[in-house]
Amino acid sequence: MSEKRDEKLSAYFHGLIDVCEREDGHLVYLTIEDDLPMFEETTCRSSMEYVPPDKHHFPFTLPRMDKVTEYFDDDDANIYADVLTYLQRFSALDDLQWSVVAHYIFLTYLHDHIHIDYCPYILFYAVPERGKSRTGKSVSYLAFRGVHLIEMREANIFRYSQNLHGTLFFDLMDISKKAEKSGCDDILLLRAEKGAKCVRVIHPEKGAFEDTTYYEIYGPTIIASNEQLHKILETRCLPIIMPNRPGNYENPRPELALELKERLTAWRAKALFTPLPDLHPIEGISGRLWDIAKPLFQVNNLVNPDGCELLQEAILTIAGERSESKKDSTEGHLVGIIKDLSAEKGLEGLQEWTLKTSDILQKFNGERPADKYVSAQWIGKKLKTLSLRHRTVNGRSEIILTFDDYWTLIEQYGVSGRDSGNHKNHPNETLPIRTKQYQGDTGVVGSSRVSAGPWQEKELIESLSTEEQEEFDERVAILIADGRLMPEDAEEEAYNMILRNRKERTQVQSDGGSDGAE
Repeated sequence: MSEKRDEKLSAYFHGLIDVCEREDGHLVYLTIEDDLPMFEETTCRSSMEYVPPDKHHFPFTLPRMDKVTEYFDDDDANIYADVLTYLQRFSALDDLQWSVVAHYIFLTYLHDHIHIDYCPYILFYAVPERGKSRTGKSVSYLAFRGVHLIEMREANIFRYSQNLHGTLFFDLMDISKKAEKSGCDDILLLRAEKGAKCVRVIHPEKGAFEDTTYYEIYGPTIIASNEQLHKILETRCLPIIMPNRPGNYENPRPELALELKERLTAWRAKALFTPLPDLHPIEGISGRLWDIAKPLFQVNNLVNPDGCELLQEAILTIAGERSESKKDSTEGHLVGIIKDLSAEKGLEGLQEWTLKTSDILQKFNGERPADKYVSAQWIGKKLKTLSLRHRTVNGRSEIILTFDDYWTLIEQYGVSGRDSGNHKNHPNETLPIRTKQYQGDTGVVGSSRVSAGPWQEKELIESLSTEEQEEFDERVAILIADGRLMPEDAEEEAYNMILRNRKERTQVQSDGGSDGAE
């Protein structure tokens, strides 16, 4: 007597190509066995018998079984060109943008491939009436299990992500604001990374462990937004800025994409278990942008190798736009100041050098109105976010730059290409021998590469506490902002003031101690 298995409704499991519709209307699983398509009404996995849900549970068109079988036997060499032709019926983009969007559609069908770790978001961004929704719908109707969403509800996103592993198209005016308001910001940030899960406490009455549920939320994502995205969310996106090209375009409908969707399902069946190349980063594309763009190049290797240069140009254009955006940010402005100061002092070719925080502060505030001046503490925190090492020398705050770290920052924030760029590959000798100093961050005596001023040549060099350091930085900023003193004089004045205050406090404590003893 055969062992009875538990039945479970499932629309996704490892190795599933898709759920297809048979001619009689029944739904069947499509899997691959011995390199051939196999259709089953049920399938057994890990002592569990899986059954497809009813058709009304799928908010998208399902491929027809007989058509997928027909296309599986076809070479379908024109599938990439036909995807492009389909897309161009509904909106107008330039060739670089179409290259990104077309490759992305193929990626949605391979997002769960073993050699793909990230899936970027496609962002259609522009003012109203530029065709964002129309373009997004045409893509989602053709993409793998595309779902068009005009609201952001956590429960729905969890179900579509975990149960369907589909492509979600968020068609919202301001997605960042909606995500924050609905508590879905963590979901949006994590959908780009395979294996990412969101945790929620669903049944607190069940106690530890049993009260918690983990949801798989990885999957392809399309966004249409009138408002700019949060800068962190934007790093996961490949932006498509909609051009202003009014015209008479077709209205996208799911049935218009069905035949091509069936061809793509057959393509997925042949490509899902095909090894993908492990590519090396392309010059000019690095960091997170390379992480999310790499899968497009892997897909390109399968469907459109002749279009690699066009895709590369498209991603390099996005990289250039990101560099310009980062250059205009506060952090980019600070990196520009660091470069200017390093170049002015002839330090860019050295292995290691330092810059005074007060110099950076003075230059930063110099281009701002007096009522917009920032404090030394604010500058210090911003410099720390750039991962720059910091130390205190005789009460003076400074950052430590190395040759490699410096040029990495310059490239990341797009401020390269100035006169000093020719030093990049030729680091010179280090600065002269240092005099002793106290390193505030490490608590040890080290050496300083800056020449000591008269006020520093004291026999007694005292370290500053955290409170004194803040007081020192604030005082220096005020003295410089008032225009009364040069930076070195301001530092000497501030340092002497702190020493006087310290002596006064010590004297007060000493007097108080004597009175108590008596």
